[in-house]
Amino acid sequence: MPKASSSHYVLCLTGGRNVTKRMSVFMEGVQSKGMGVRVWAVPRGPWVLDKSENPTVPVRVGPMSVDLGNMKGAKLTSVMCFHWFVLPLAVMIGFVCRKPVLYDEYDHFEINQMEGTSFWLKRRFFSLYVRWIHKICLPWVSLVTCIHMDQQTLKHHLERWQPSVLEIHNYPASVWRESGQSRSPSGKLCFVYIGGVYVEKGVGAAAEAFQCLPENVRKNSELHIFGEGDISLIDRLRDIPGVTVHNGVTPAAFRKFSATHRCCGLALLASTQRYSLVGTNCTKLYEYLALGMPVIASRVGEFPQFIGGRQLGLLIDGDLNSQQLATQMQRLAEDDALFEQFATNAATLMARDEMTWEYEWNRIVQTGIIQSQRKAA
Repeated sequence: MPKASSSHYVLCLTGGRNVTKRMSVFMEGVQSKGMGVRVWAVPRGPWVLDKSENPTVPVRVGPMSVDLGNMKGAKLTSVMCFHWFVLPLAVMIGFVCRKPVLYDEYDHFEINQMEGTSFWLKRRFFSLYVRWIHKICLPWVSLVTCIHMDQQTLKHHLERWQPSVLEIHNYPASVWRESGQSRSPSGKLCFVYIGGVYVEKGVGAAAEAFQCLPENVRKNSELHIFGEGDISLIDRLRDIPGVTVHNGVTPAAFRKFSATHRCCGLALLASTQRYSLVGTNCTKLYEYLALGMPVIASRVGEFPQFIGGRQLGLLIDGDLNSQQLATQMQRLAEDDALFEQFATNAATLMARDEMTWEYEWNRIVQTGIIQSQRKAA
């Protein structure tokens, strides 16, 4: 029996077929309002649609677009753009169709373009290219949403071209804290990491630190890496005893793992220019906390005052020194009272309604951006 057609849909544009976690929760929010979603992407890489909290089952999959919901007869209600590269196209569609346009900046793209190993002139060119696209296009969008970075750095930057900028925190959906409340963890202590598997995200340091642990601690501990990324790094990790790499893991699978394992989450970011501005945009940190996990994080951005000030875990320096990390891992492994204190504090913090994605999504809905008539932000 064919699915009922949605009366309205939102067009979501992005720079590649790998749909990010943040874009996924935006799309889930649209669907929760009874509307369909059409995703249009630059044809780079394979379609990846498994980062949403609920299984994403497309009705139609094409080389450049995917339909979530039956689009037959549905009317476009608004446009959402999730990458600077397709922002000019989003603005043009919004102008021609006379529909509101939302642009979400889920990273500080100007700084992002300056990182990497390519020739510095090329990196500088693309950073300036992003700025010019912002300068030309942002005055024409209805609303800009962005991640919260230390001292509202990104918000203030984008307000140079668009006054309607709304910071949206990367807090997890309420299903994460519900999973945390029903956990029955036992067994060995598992140090866990979820996200992109890269050196600058502390994955290599975590493996080195694990190997530095005293034998009696290492014997009763495990290191689990959930994610995709640097193939050579992943291959090295697989050869280390006690380290397990899980590829292609959905959010639901990670929650299922944590339900029966005693876990400590790792949120280790190197002190690069971009990560030194980290605020509430580190999704994995809040997912760990919602599951009632203590954390070990690096002293970058707002992490020290947020984690240290609320007694949620331990900290290491942003140079990701493996010996320093091993010391903190050992401390949590040997001090059960401290572990439980951090776990309790995490669960208490994340029990607050404002620490959920649903709360953040409602702030977006209240602007009227997904309706045919936009309200004042």
